[in-house]
Amino acid sequence: MTRMPFFYFQPLRRSLHTDGTTQHFDATPIELFFDLFFVANLSTFTATHEIHNVEALGAYIGFLGVIWFTWLQVTLFDIRFARDSVFERICKALQLAAMVGFASAGTRFTTRVNDENVWAFQSLSLFLGGSRILLALQYTVNNVVFIRKRMKPAAKGVSIIAATLFVSSLIYLGMFYIFGVQDGIRSYIWTVWFALFGLEMWVIMGVSCVTPGIGLQDTHLNIRMGLLTLIIIGEGVISVTRIVNRTVRPGGWTKWSFVHILGVTTNVYFLWQAYYDLSPRGILGKYSQQLWAQLHFPFHVALVLLLEGSQILALTLDITLKLTYLEETIMFACEEPRPRPEIAIGLLRNTIEDMEINYSRGAIKEKMAIDAILEDLPNHPLCPGEKVIAFFVTNDHLNDLVGNVTAALFSSMGIIPSEETNIGQLTSSQLLRMYMQLLGFVYIYFFVVASLVMFLFAAFAVLARRHNFYTSIGITTRIILGVLLASLVSFVGKFALAYEFMTSPTILYAFTFVLLTVSGVDRLLDLYKSHHETNVNLADAGKRSQSDTP
Repeated sequence: MTRMPFFYFQPLRRSLHTDGTTQHFDATPIELFFDLFFVANLSTFTATHEIHNVEALGAYIGFLGVIWFTWLQVTLFDIRFARDSVFERICKALQLAAMVGFASAGTRFTTRVNDENVWAFQSLSLFLGGSRILLALQYTVNNVVFIRKRMKPAAKGVSIIAATLFVSSLIYLGMFYIFGVQDGIRSYIWTVWFALFGLEMWVIMGVSCVTPGIGLQDTHLNIRMGLLTLIIIGEGVISVTRIVNRTVRPGGWTKWSFVHILGVTTNVYFLWQAYYDLSPRGILGKYSQQLWAQLHFPFHVALVLLLEGSQILALTLDITLKLTYLEETIMFACEEPRPRPEIAIGLLRNTIEDMEINYSRGAIKEKMAIDAILEDLPNHPLCPGEKVIAFFVTNDHLNDLVGNVTAALFSSMGIIPSEETNIGQLTSSQLLRMYMQLLGFVYIYFFVVASLVMFLFAAFAVLARRHNFYTSIGITTRIILGVLLASLVSFVGKFALAYEFMTSPTILYAFTFVLLTVSGVDRLLDLYKSHHETNVNLADAGKRSQSDTP
């Protein structure tokens, strides 16, 4: 049995260059295994953080940046220098451990550092510093053992990369102590990480670009980015299954639950199709390759926010439908012929029970209030009549009932207002308006990131496709549709219009229609281009045959 040497056994790539770098065109099993740890982090953070205010949005982008840029740095090393050896396997195990460490701190990650969560930011600083030191060591070992012996011009570039990572690691480790200082700058000092993320990325990619032998063009970086995109879109599939569990489980499939889930599902499918239609089919240029990779961070952020936003909007439509059924049941009690009060109250109970509200998710107070109201309703007239004053009490009870059911439904779906809001002091109409304002924020960021996705699709088309008339039409179409999506944000300024749009399934299909339009335009352009090229070829063939005729 052959022993595996400590530094080198065989490359993880299909071919080994004479300069010490390695190359292949598919992701290796260990790279895919590392991707699983990325998606585990993302899934855990998504499950514990609902995006329905600015603080949650900032925290989501911040934590995603931590794990994404760490993944990028590991990937930039693996696609060029990774080998199968004891040393590399130890390093990979430590990189996986760092990803687990990120997950441990993710539950307490917010946009502000305070005494309660400072340990999370200190932990992240240690893990970030440790991961960069490890990468600097890996670059140094490859530089000393392989590159200097086979390709000296590349050694200087690799040394610069290793030095950059080593310096950034010292800054990360130094921030561990800065987080412990009690002063005003501590709250947002973590944003320095993003300056370091950008510096690392631009220095390493820039040095790789100008250094012969360690460029990114002959690597499988595009495949790695595509696989990570597939994983993130897969998170959208998980969101669909969550929606099915929350909306279909209580009473089975209905016409509207099918419409809502179909809307989210088609969004996920057409997103996947729109991205992979733009994936590079060949080697990109030196600078196009770097831009393609760098644009994937805002693209992945927008994807995550878009998929989470569509999930919240779908759940909101389900809640709105349930509240409509509840209001119809209340109105039924006063329709002719009027049912007996005990029958009407029994229908109210059954309607609420059929919702199968999970009160354990922060709605215990609402459950107690609902039970108390239903117990007291038989003591008052359900409909206006001779006892007008007594009906006012009933009307207040019914408003409170709708308000508490509304709060319980949103809480059970994981959609809750800020901690400063006292739900118990709000009337039913005030509660509805508060939740509409909360969902208005979701509406805004949903269409903002939807428009951003379209603009990024236009940028990807510029980078990945040959520049001609047909490509220009496709790019222009994406930009125009992106502007159209951004213009939908203006609906928020008018409450009635926003309410009608947000409580209609149309909101789920708006982005689907845009993606379908892009796909249709691309197919028509392809057909027209193919038809035009066929006619040109036939005309050229006819001219050649005429010239060959004596």
